[in-house]
Amino acid sequence: MTETLLMVDPVLHILALVAYSVASTFIVLDTVYARPAWGARAASVALMAGLLMQGAGLGARWIAVGHGPYISRYEVLSANAWVALALWLVASRSYEKARALGIVLVPSALLITALGVYTGPEVSQLPPTFSGIWLVMHVYFYFIAFAAALAAVSTSVLFIAQRRLSSEWLERLPDSAALDAMAYRVGGLAFVFWGIGMLTGSIWAYYAWGRFWGWDPVETWSLVTWVAFGLYLHLRRFFGWRGERAAWMLAGCFFLAAGTLFFTSLIDGSLHAVYFR
Repeated sequence: MTETLLMVDPVLHILALVAYSVASTFIVLDTVYARPAWGARAASVALMAGLLMQGAGLGARWIAVGHGPYISRYEVLSANAWVALALWLVASRSYEKARALGIVLVPSALLITALGVYTGPEVSQLPPTFSGIWLVMHVYFYFIAFAAALAAVSTSVLFIAQRRLSSEWLERLPDSAALDAMAYRVGGLAFVFWGIGMLTGSIWAYYAWGRFWGWDPVETWSLVTWVAFGLYLHLRRFFGWRGERAAWMLAGCFFLAAGTLFFTSLIDGSLHAVYFR
């Protein structure tokens, strides 16, 4: 049973990549060329199919290995992409302007999933310290924070494109003021959930290693990222930062977040290095 589930998982991920590629194609055609007429619906169907297949793959792997998707690069990258796509799909159905983010967010999630598949679906077992509800909360709050950060950088890219490029399709997107406001909101969500992720992580660290904070490279850069998001919000709220400079700063916050989650764990001596071994 275990071997079957582990064989099914990568197949489902590859099929999900095909579905995301189809969805990305139709999103581009619908956004840039406003055709075909049924492009948006086709993109939505393909995206939901991909989410179901990727989610089934992650679920099969979870059952097979006995732990959630938070150890290997394959699991972490795939789960982050899945959460980002799922939350965007829900948000776009209740907030029409959020649909515009799909032209950046969906291809980005496709790339993240593809990178996860490229690393290989080798199985890694949880070390003894990686257990408990606080670990689960810590990981999943960071999944949500990364999804918000990805939405924020997607909004920033579209905002900068509207300011610097002259194209008919950009005029069909929400106006600059709406994109700027949306970036502020999702940037705030990233700040909040990142902070909760750090808090739950410190509680888990206390039960796992007997200390709340140890200046591990991941902990340190996580704090730097959270402060960067906080500085962005502070500059907007109290110093009137708007427009391109705020968008560029938010893009910088996203790259800090991505580096913290996916690269600082490679640093020798990090307690989190087990993620990417």
